[in-house]
This record gives sequence, structure tokens and C-alpha cells, in this order.
Amino acid sequence: MASSIPLPRSYLIYGVCLPLAVLIGYILAQPMDSGSIALVLLVLAALSVPVFLRWHHPMLIFSWNSVCSLVLLPISLCMALTLISIFVSILNRAIGRRVSFFEAPGVAKSLICLGVVVVITAGMNGGIGFAALGSNMVGGKRYFSVCAGILCYFALACQRISLGKAPFYIGLFWLSALTMLLGYLGALAGPPFDFLVKLFPVESELMGDRAYGTDVLAPQEGLFRLGSIGMMGTALAYYLLSRHGIRGVINVQRPWRLLFFGLALVGVVAGGFRSSLVCVLLTFGCMFFWEGLFQIRYLMMLSFAIIVIACAILPFTSKLPMAMQRTLSMLPVEVDPMVRNSADASTEWRLLMWKELLPQIPKYLFKGKGYAIDPHEFYQADLARWSGTGVTAEGAIIAGDYHSGPLSVIIPFGIYGVAAFTWFLCAAVRVLYRNYLYGDPALKNFNTFLLAFFLVQVFSYIFIFGSFYSGLILFCGSVGFSVSLNGVATEPDLVPESFPVEEEF
Repeated sequence: MASSIPLPRSYLIYGVCLPLAVLIGYILAQPMDSGSIALVLLVLAALSVPVFLRWHHPMLIFSWNSVCSLVLLPISLCMALTLISIFVSILNRAIGRRVSFFEAPGVAKSLICLGVVVVITAGMNGGIGFAALGSNMVGGKRYFSVCAGILCYFALACQRISLGKAPFYIGLFWLSALTMLLGYLGALAGPPFDFLVKLFPVESELMGDRAYGTDVLAPQEGLFRLGSIGMMGTALAYYLLSRHGIRGVINVQRPWRLLFFGLALVGVVAGGFRSSLVCVLLTFGCMFFWEGLFQIRYLMMLSFAIIVIACAILPFTSKLPMAMQRTLSMLPVEVDPMVRNSADASTEWRLLMWKELLPQIPKYLFKGKGYAIDPHEFYQADLARWSGTGVTAEGAIIAGDYHSGPLSVIIPFGIYGVAAFTWFLCAAVRVLYRNYLYGDPALKNFNTFLLAFFLVQVFSYIFIFGSFYSGLILFCGSVGFSVSLNGVATEPDLVPESFPVEEEF
């Protein structure tokens, strides 16, 4: 029998940490060497393993709206944590823990079918196209984005969230967008804090150019949109609606909620994107109906608020910042001529591109174009544009940025991609609707909001603006988070008494 030698835990810790510290110190003598950077990252990754094993799910939820950029990796934080979370979930299932990837079978099967269509389409069009791996084609990152979006659903949905922690997780889900404030603070603090701007990127127009002496956050000539501020305002508005519902937001006993909601709407308008304001207002309208607020007193209150806001703002629209004017340019109000020209040019540019793309649909109906792109096509498009023989939107057409949800599915993946994606949307709406009807009463506000939010996003994707490779993660994350909080709610009389539904795992 082997004799056991009592050894204090501190000796083991020092025996590992001290040699590791000496090794890292030796490596950092040449900090810019690629081998040194790789080894340091490997050590940090190894030390982070316990953190990921314990907190991978809340970290993934936090990253869904976060803008944190992984400087050394060509993927977003959400994509990286999706891969880590799905790996940990598979590992937990392998060792016997209860992890269900098919909590909502219809959604899961439709996403698997969609993934198969994407893989087959990539194989039929010359492969994925990762130029960084030596391929002559580019566009592989978009395939990766689609696959990450699919995996994001499974990573979110496979782990249930207890009812008592729901408010905390809803806050993580939406308020992580406020991390963009760190980017602005880093820009204001000066060069020593430029790393914050790199980690939390904001608009380059606002930051100025220090090399040429431009002041940070100084007013710049021309029209530019404050997308980061718009995203923060949208996220704050969605958090208030999902956490408290419309009744809770307009509660006169808690006036700060209505104040924050008003500030959020100002941020949405300041973003300069008309579609963001439309989506927020449509979501508010759907919730107003589903919360049963179509009563005389509530309609009179809403009408009075709209009249007051219109009388206070619309007569002075031309005096507002140009980004705000651009958001409000969809209304019959007077705005700066440059703003009006910018909005009209954007609409005309999209219509022209769609006019060019519609005749190409039959060509890619049964064999999608995929995302792989020959870089020489961009060079030829530039030559045609400079010679005056090309189309203004030809570069966007080659890149696959069609600014149209339906076109971004049918051209890359054909009729099979459209069928799989439609199946997914229908299955997702069914799950969200059942959670709205039969979910826990404590989650009523959240389930009402998420159903309204998802339907509005589908409407916007089809009729306003949509991109399949960047928008899929939005749809998958929304329904995945709903499944994580609710499971798939069923009618109370259909739940067998001998098998009670568990609220916590």
C-alpha cells in the first residue's frame, strides 16, 4: 500500500505558481515576440478554465449585447463565448449531467436543417473561403457567423435559469450594451486609455485624429450617425419594457422609470437610424395591445403624450443635431436639406440594388451563391465604377450586403435556405407564443415583450433592413434566452400530475 504523505495545500500552490511566474517573467523579456504572446495567452486561457466551467452561461448572456472586441481574434466576444459555452455543455452532458439541447424540438431541428443547407451550399461553391488559411477566396467569416448564430441558440437554451435569478439575467442580457460607455470614457481620458477604445469601439468620426491634432469628441463637419448611442438607447428601452412592461414603465409611483425610458428614446433618435426608432415604437405598440391597455383612459394618456411631444419637438426639428434630424426625416417635418438628401439617397441606393438583384433570383433558386467571393471581382467592380460603366451598389452586391432580409437568404442559399429559415421562424414564434400564454406569471412582462420584439424584428428583417449572416444570431439569441428562462410552456391541463414541471435545475 502506498503511504500517503501529508502535504499542505499552500506548498502545492507555491510549487506551481512560483515556477510559472518565473517562466512568464522570462518570456516577457521579449513581450512583442509572437511566441511570447501565444504562450502568455495559453497560460491565461488555462487559468481561466475554472471560471468558464462555472460562469460560461451568464458570460454568454452578458456578451449577447456587449460590444467588447477581441483585439487578437477575428471574431466577436459573443461568438467566442458561444463556442466555449457549447463545448462546456457538451462536456457536462458527456459526464452525465442533465443538459437538454432539444428543449424546443421544432426550433432545434429547423436550425440543424439550416446548418446542413449552409454546409452543403459551401461545399458546392468551392469551400468556405478563409483567406487567412491560404484560400484564394474570401467570405469564410460569414459562414462562421451563421454557424455561431445556430450554436448560440443551443448554448443558451440547454441550461435553465431559475425563476429567482430571472431579473438579474434580463439585466445582463440588455444592459451589457452600456459597455459602449467605456469606449467614450477611454477616448475622453486620452492616449493612456486608448486600449478602452480598442476593446469597446465607438464611432471613429467622434474620436477625431490625434495624429493631426483633432480634438477628441470635437464636432466634425458633415453628417454622421451615432450608432453606439442609438444602440445603448435601444437596449435601455428594451430592458425597461421587458423588465417592467408598459404598466410598470408609466407607473407614477416610480417616475424614474419613465424618465429613463424618455432618455432611452432620445438616445434612439440620436443614433440616426430610422429603423431603430420604428422597431422600438412598433414593439411598444404590440405590447400596448397585448397588455390589454386599449382602454379609454390609457388611449387618452397616450394620445396626450404624443401631442405634447410632437408640439415640443417637431416645430424645431431643423434645429436639432443632424443625426436626430435623419432619424425623424421619415416624418413629414422640415429637416436640413443635406439630411433629406442623405436619407433619400440611402433609399434610392437600396431600391437600385434590389432592382439589379431581382432578375438574379432564378439563377440561384436551386443552387445558392454562397458567401465565398473571388477578390478579383472587387477589383473589376472598382474599375467599372471609376470608368462610369458600373452600378453604384455593385461593390455591395459582390460582398453580399444586399440590405434586404429575403434577398440575403435566397441568393446565398436558394429555396432550401428560405424553407429552412422560414421553418425556424415559425417554430420560434410558436415557442414564444406558448411561453406568452402559459409561461410563469412572474415572467409575463418578459414573455410579452419578447414575443412583440421577435415579431417586430421579423417584420423589419423582411420589409426594412436585414442581413442573414449578421441577423441570425439576433433571432437565435432571443428564442434561446426565452427557452432558457421558460423552457417550453404547455397548457396547465396538459401537464401530467405525476410529472410536475421543474422550475429550477
